[in-house]
Amino acid sequence: MSRGGSLDSLTGLRFFAALHVVLFHFARPYLVTAPEGLRNWVGAGYSAVGVFFVLSGFVLAWNYLDRDGRMETGPRAFFVARVARVYPVYLLTFLLSAAPTIALSVEANGWSVAAGKLAVGGLTSLALVQAWVPRLALYWNPPGWSVAVEAFFYVLFPGLALGLLPRLRPSRLPALMGAVWVLGLVPPLLFLALRPDEAPPVDASTWSTGLAIIKFNPLLRLPEFLFGVLLGWCFVRERAEGVKQGSGAVLAFTGAALLVAAGAAGPRIPYPLMHNALLAPASGLLVYGLARGGGPLGWLLSRPLLVQLGGASYALYLLQFPLWEGFVALGQWVDLQSPLLVLALSVLASVVVHRYVETPSRSRVRRALQPWVDGESRVSARPVVPGA
Repeated sequence: MSRGGSLDSLTGLRFFAALHVVLFHFARPYLVTAPEGLRNWVGAGYSAVGVFFVLSGFVLAWNYLDRDGRMETGPRAFFVARVARVYPVYLLTFLLSAAPTIALSVEANGWSVAAGKLAVGGLTSLALVQAWVPRLALYWNPPGWSVAVEAFFYVLFPGLALGLLPRLRPSRLPALMGAVWVLGLVPPLLFLALRPDEAPPVDASTWSTGLAIIKFNPLLRLPEFLFGVLLGWCFVRERAEGVKQGSGAVLAFTGAALLVAAGAAGPRIPYPLMHNALLAPASGLLVYGLARGGGPLGWLLSRPLLVQLGGASYALYLLQFPLWEGFVALGQWVDLQSPLLVLALSVLASVVVHRYVETPSRSRVRRALQPWVDGESRVSARPVVPGA
């Protein structure tokens, strides 16, 4: 079984990270007269996906690793928990995106060509491998690319815990975190270095195959996840050694301030760096500080309403495009010029989906796959010897 510890402030953080992404996609046209810093911060909402990758690694380490870096549960139980967590809402939003995706594809290509594209795009999306193919990464429900990246992380995680992490010296964890951070910076730095001087600036609207590989390829986003795993393992060891919570206020505030300042700086920071690993240390400071208690920021993020909204953040993240397409279709009833109304309806829809689809479906998937998990326990169960 996983540790399943309660770190409510991290759940609350998920809501604001998802909200940042939603604002990036849909709020910018309404902010043309807003202060430059606010416009820049909203325009940097894509960087919040990196916060999710660091947070994902941290939470998996907290839930599944012991102090020696070993898994506290079997791989089958881990995979079932991950499928039950991510796939029901992912499948729902895949289905909700089907009609507009089909309509756009047919309009652009005609039925004969669209049929092939839809088949390939649909199958790769259902299999959670679209992030490996640059032109398919955003083809169906665009935010789904990051779920495909997470799926790759989930496949790797048991191998990390069963093979690599227990062999590492804990004293080297800070150096290893620095190394994986630098590794994550190499692809965007190479991309920037190899561009000709006369090339136009790169921003969120820029498309090239090379840039898409850097942004979406799971291998190139892996360092951010590994950074979170190593940080989470540090936290597990800290808790095992009896270090008290309540000392994370400065860390959490510093991490949050760095993230906000980087976003407000806008185009002063090269887009490929912001999109990928540049802010991983700031995200790590925020996550680690909140896990330690977080001070006033931790108190705020752990309020029951924010924890509830954080629980629904995954649904909000994946529903954003299907909901927007629905609002456009219902334009005579939903005023798209009222962004607060649209945002409120989106958050409400995510809470409903979390409560009535995500949560019950998670339980049903777990029950359906439990015989497979029990089979692993009977065949390959082996006690973990602490310190071995």
